[in-house]
Amino acid sequence: MKPLRRIIESAAADRDHGAGEIERRLVAGLLDRRGDWTGEALIEGADALRAGQPVMANLRNLARRLATDDPASLEAWLRRRAEVLDELPRRLGEAAWPHLEGAARLVTLSRSSAVAAVLEHAWDRGWRGETVVLDGSPAGRGPEQAVRLARRLQPVRSQPDATAPRWLDGRRVRVVVGADAVSPKRLVNVCGTAALLELAGVRSVPVAVVADTGKELPDAELDELLAASPRAGGDGPGRTWPLFEAAAMAGVAARVHE
Repeated sequence: MKPLRRIIESAAADRDHGAGEIERRLVAGLLDRRGDWTGEALIEGADALRAGQPVMANLRNLARRLATDDPASLEAWLRRRAEVLDELPRRLGEAAWPHLEGAARLVTLSRSSAVAAVLEHAWDRGWRGETVVLDGSPAGRGPEQAVRLARRLQPVRSQPDATAPRWLDGRRVRVVVGADAVSPKRLVNVCGTAALLELAGVRSVPVAVVADTGKELPDAELDELLAASPRAGGDGPGRTWPLFEAAAMAGVAARVHE
């Protein structure tokens, strides 16, 4: 297998890393193999990437570039994107700070490197509130997020989704969530996000959604992404459900990006 094809197929088959890390490695690999680019190779790579990672918005966008951009435009875009990805934690942290500053408690759910970046940035700037990490769906991996954050932040509480009403009580509470994909109307994230955002709206708790612009898609594409998302359950009649869902952006107070 040619090196360029191997780089793309490795990204397409990666189930161990998050969308941002996969994209970072793929962008670096594509630039490293610039001399191997041909129209046919890039189109084949785009098809492989779309087939292997249909639910990662940033990789869908990258595949679109591979299939449609001329080589000079593609190279320029990849170099700009590499710079953004290298600085993304700092950029997200700075953009989110005005929305988190002054909060006594931040409530989030599931594992999100973007959310972790903004919370760690807030801690470095002197924020000393409480962090509550709800589990999210079986794919949410909220406990892992809590363990990561607890290495730097205190106190961090890892809690089941059912306790959300308790943690949204009180003054100076904020909700901050990540997203796998964002459109002007909706966001896609693990199941439990929609309920959390709706409850936050009822309680008048401000919500911030953190996701870089590489995850922005036309609204119609969110349905394609959701249709390709995995499902859980299966132990009894009707006991299957999607791991990801769409939630309305209408009640979001802050859309945080780089």
